[in-house]
Amino acid sequence: MTGREIQRLITEYLTARGAIVIRHNSGYVRKNVKLAPPGTPDLQAVLPGGRVLWIEVKGDGDTLRDSQKKMHSRLREMGHTVIVAHSVDDVADYLSSI
Repeated sequence: MTGREIQRLITEYLTARGAIVIRHNSGYVRKNVKLAPPGTPDLQAVLPGGRVLWIEVKGDGDTLRDSQKKMHSRLREMGHTVIVAHSVDDVADYLSSI
């Protein structure tokens, strides 16, 4: 399954559970549009109860880039939760653990 397909399923799953899901485009400026900083996780979910979850979505065989590893570390140092999800099950597993 591609990252795009997984991202859509995760967004649908979280939205059905009352979360606000924000998709981030990151990288360099394209056509005068400023994007999120390189390495920013794909999704930001504002969960019921006030928690915020950052989700890096990876498809089959995808791995984290250095910019992603650095941004994830920075977010965690600031007290944020970041997970890498290869499926909706990864998100469901995290949610069941909190």
